Amino acid sequence: MNTYNCPRCGSPSTVDRCPVCGRGPEPLLARLGELDAVLAAMPATLKSRAAVEAERVDVLQGLTQVAARHLAEAERHAAQSPVPIPSPAPQTPGGPVTGPQAVPVTAPQAGPVTPPGGAPQAAPRTPLPPYPVIPQGPAAHTPPAGAFPPARERGEVRSKTVQTVLLSLGGLLVAAALIIFTAVAWRNMGNSGRAAVLGGVTLLLLAVPFALKRYRLWATAETFAALASLALWCTTLAGYYLYRPPGADFGPETVGAWTAGVLVVLTAYRAAARLTATSWAMLPLALIGASYAAAGSIGTAVVLMLAIAATLGAASWITGKQPGHYAKSDLWAGRLLTCAAVIAACSAGLRAAFGVADPVVPAIAAAVAALAAANLVGVHLARRLGVTLNTMLIAGSAAASLVLCAWVLAARSGSAELVIPSLALLAAGFLPLVTPEARRSALAFSAAVTAGLAAVAVFATVAFNAPDLSAYFAAFLAARLLAPVLAEPLGSAFRSASLVVGTGTALVTSLVALGGLGYLFWGDDFGWPLYDAEVPIVLVAFAFATVLLPRRFRVDAIALALTFAVESAAILWWAQDPARFDAVPTVALMVCGAIGLAAALFSRTLTGRCSGWVAVAVWAPLAGAAADASDTLDPGDGWIPLWLTVTAASMLVIAVGAPRRSRPDRVLAAVLAHVLGGTSAVLGWFGEFFDWTSDAHGELIPAAQFGIYALALAGAAIMAPVRKWGYVIASLCTGTLGWWSMLIALEVGTLEFYTAPPAAVLFLIGLWRLERRPETGSWSTLALPILVGIAPSLITAIEGGEEVRRVGVGTAAIAVIIAGLARRWQAPLVLGSIALAVMTINELTLLGGRIPVWIPPAIGGAILITVGATFERRRRDLRRIRDTLKSMR
Repeated sequence: MNTYNCPRCGSPSTVDRCPVCGRGPEPLLARLGELDAVLAAMPATLKSRAAVEAERVDVLQGLTQVAARHLAEAERHAAQSPVPIPSPAPQTPGGPVTGPQAVPVTAPQAGPVTPPGGAPQAAPRTPLPPYPVIPQGPAAHTPPAGAFPPARERGEVRSKTVQTVLLSLGGLLVAAALIIFTAVAWRNMGNSGRAAVLGGVTLLLLAVPFALKRYRLWATAETFAALASLALWCTTLAGYYLYRPPGADFGPETVGAWTAGVLVVLTAYRAAARLTATSWAMLPLALIGASYAAAGSIGTAVVLMLAIAATLGAASWITGKQPGHYAKSDLWAGRLLTCAAVIAACSAGLRAAFGVADPVVPAIAAAVAALAAANLVGVHLARRLGVTLNTMLIAGSAAASLVLCAWVLAARSGSAELVIPSLALLAAGFLPLVTPEARRSALAFSAAVTAGLAAVAVFATVAFNAPDLSAYFAAFLAARLLAPVLAEPLGSAFRSASLVVGTGTALVTSLVALGGLGYLFWGDDFGWPLYDAEVPIVLVAFAFATVLLPRRFRVDAIALALTFAVESAAILWWAQDPARFDAVPTVALMVCGAIGLAAALFSRTLTGRCSGWVAVAVWAPLAGAAADASDTLDPGDGWIPLWLTVTAASMLVIAVGAPRRSRPDRVLAAVLAHVLGGTSAVLGWFGEFFDWTSDAHGELIPAAQFGIYALALAGAAIMAPVRKWGYVIASLCTGTLGWWSMLIALEVGTLEFYTAPPAAVLFLIGLWRLERRPETGSWSTLALPILVGIAPSLITAIEGGEEVRRVGVGTAAIAVIIAGLARRWQAPLVLGSIALAVMTINELTLLGGRIPVWIPPAIGGAILITVGATFERRRRDLRRIRDTLKSMR
């Protein structure tokens, strides 16, 4: 915290208090600290530094006056209440006098010295006693009474504030009286009387401030100067109204012209009187005069508004060069006068634009929008360079005026092309207000440059009838080429703005190209210009311009541009003669799918690879739909779903086996392949519900679809680094569906043809897995194929099937049991034994009618007797069989 000499006691103190005399806060010291901080931050060559130094001098003078007042009060209090001298205390022999008992010894005062001439010499002035210093520490005490006068209590409102309020209220009342007198006047006074009264009061008000300045009544002089400015305007208008020539009107042009004259006189008066109030009074008068002038004819309005702007500029220059007593107020008055002059000049230009013919308004609006964007760039650049506040105010007011003019002219023109630059200007003015400080400067530059590029493109469109997309592409290309040449921060701003303009143009062009698909399939162009070759030309130009982009984005941009260029060119070609060129859209859409596949494989970004796979999944069905509508290709019923299945299988194999860059894009490609393959399978199965897939001779197509995709899943299982069993299971399921579809199409009814091949394949896979991993056991590897192969035939045989099937099931069960015993596999032995036992019981049941009634009880009794006689040995045999089964795999 800064320390200053206390104006009351002269000791080092802070702004808030003095530790010696107990002084409270001092506003002059606080203001002195603020001015010192401002001067330390201002360059020595700055013109506005003089005003700050002048105010600092005034503060120092005020502190000098405060110190003198405190010193006089201290002397008066010391004379009225002298400090008593304490009586000396008895001294202890041999001991020194210490502490407060010590009495200072003063030298004897000499009498008046008589000079040689005999005239007595004046006695020397006794110096003022110094301010006592209060000791610090435990011995500190309060100064004696009368050493320092108590600080005066300050009122809630300062005297300067009271004076300002009184002068303002008085000025308002006098101004109201002048206006009322001008408007109503006294009924018993003629024109000459009223003019004499107004003229006399005005001259008096103009002359009084000069007299008041001589007596240093600055605030009162400023009040009378403001009243004089208002009185001069009222007198001028009233005098013209009273003595105007016959036939002369009192319209807006007249008020604007006389107001401009009053402003000229007030400018000269400001130079002579050097009063701040005159500069402030010119601002509302200029607003009134410009408003009235704008209501006149275009020629007179522009001239008067430019005259007002020039007068305000001159007044601003005079205010800055000749500051008055209130230098800070003059500083702000000059700044606002400058801003008002800029706004008045821009308003004159806007008024001139309103008078031109309607066909020219769009071009003028685009040009004004470009100027507004350039001014915004200048404002942000000036702020970055740290220019003076005056310069920032001038640039900001000009930019705001031009932006407002651009919006008004765009609304008046009614041109749809001007919507984009108007919105860009709005964003350029609004985004810096809501952006964090860290990114505010860069975003402000980029938004302003983007608005400028849009305005330039629109100007070329409305002025020279240039194609919209081509104009925006030219603006993008020019900005991208200029970016490396320009210095920072303009270089990065142009680079960012070119990316915004280029991305927006490419997006709109792509949407126009996609609109052609609506015309291809539904015969509706959705209002897009499909018969214009500009779309494919601009897209091809974008493809060449991708060399200006960073290397990692080039493949994505080229793929996007070429895809929509091929599609839009094909639609344009087909639209010339749909019957002749009906195969062109199909070929073009297939090429688009191939471009998407290339982007999916060679893109350097994850977004590009994922977008490429999505493009393949989208363009393939569209190509199939276009092929179905083509009479030249005529693919035939049922072949389009098969083609889609082949595409899905190819996607799956390529996604799994292609060089791996990242996992998300491969997962997305597999999911899209499954969706496309499933969709094509559904279309193949339920083809009779769709005209473009029904075929009386295409029963085998669904089987072929399942078979092709099963082979793709098997290949994916071989190539996939992880999760192989998922692809294996999916391949088996899909292949089984394909096998069953073929059998159904061939009208095969034997059950074993449906179950035996899948069971055999599963049994071979189980054997392979059991050989590689014996610890897995036979139940997890061989149980399922045995059940699939035997259980359906066993159930059919139990229900009274053919003898051949019963024999076959028994033979299969015996073969499974032998295999289990030979390889010590538990699952085949148990399942085969169960199947053989069921078949045996079934055969005995079938023979039940041919066996005499007494034979079953006899056999049962013999069995029970045998078991009971050899029970202990049979228990050992059963225990051994159980242990043997447990030891099997």
